[in-house]
Amino acid sequence: MNLREQEYVLAIANYQTLKGAAEFLNVSPPTLSVFLSTLEHTLGVPLFNRFGKKFVPTEVGETYIRYAREMCFLNRQWEARLYDIKHGERGVLRLGLHPRRTTYLLPAALRELTIRHPSIDVKLYEGSSEELFHLLLDGEVDLIINNRPNPAPVLEFIPFYRDRLVAVLSPLHPLACKAVSISGSSLPWIDLSLFAGETFILQLPDQSSRMYTDQALDYAGVHPLHHYTVENLESAAQMAAEGLGVAFNFLGYIQHFSYHKAIRYFLTGDPNTFIDYYIVRRKDAYLAPYVADFIEILQEQIAQQSLLILPPDKKQAKP
Repeated sequence: MNLREQEYVLAIANYQTLKGAAEFLNVSPPTLSVFLSTLEHTLGVPLFNRFGKKFVPTEVGETYIRYAREMCFLNRQWEARLYDIKHGERGVLRLGLHPRRTTYLLPAALRELTIRHPSIDVKLYEGSSEELFHLLLDGEVDLIINNRPNPAPVLEFIPFYRDRLVAVLSPLHPLACKAVSISGSSLPWIDLSLFAGETFILQLPDQSSRMYTDQALDYAGVHPLHHYTVENLESAAQMAAEGLGVAFNFLGYIQHFSYHKAIRYFLTGDPNTFIDYYIVRRKDAYLAPYVADFIEILQEQIAQQSLLILPPDKKQAKP
């Protein structure tokens, strides 16, 4: 299917400049300008407002873009299915995930995928949860790995693994000895209410770690009077090591981090609360054999992570 028109409009919408869109499409800006003017003349309405060199979709443009994205998504599904029929197996796996998760999830999984499916190309998209869900809903990626809920009915959430929030302290912190053992955990649990008057090292409000940290603080009835705001979890941990406050992390991350100064970890918050991660895909997307295999490979890889908790079942679930 030839969807050049839709692809050109989507490129302008994504880059918001003719120069950026033209570079992506490998055409000249004048060519793209003539194309857009001709299309808008044919439609009888403008698709973009011009603010200097910036192109912002009009109301009609937003509607066009929504349908164009769906058309391009369906076209990619058709091409993937056609490749399977004609060539046995070829195609592209598009995976979206948070940058911090690429280090320990991807290398071994991708190596196994190339062994099973040597003709498959892989494109990685890193971003925030909001960005990844947009890419998935727009059909730009096949799978994302995420721990955030999303109510879109078109999405399928495949249980991946369960994580826990941990508090990070200096080994010299006088309250470190107050931790208690809990059943089924190799790490002790510590009550955040003990630190009510202390400084906390928190992440940005839109980070998932901050969302779970806030829940743990609410559970303990703690409202920090003083805090640092640091995006990087590794930096926060080293600040805690220097005695600057109480930091937070995920159980699934700490086994992959290495610090030059000693720190201690403790489970915290509601002992019965888990952080569920999912492999998320569109239900209506064609599930190519190599995509299904990659889901299986990811699940095999995560089962080897010693500190992580596997989900209670492998059935479809929603967060």
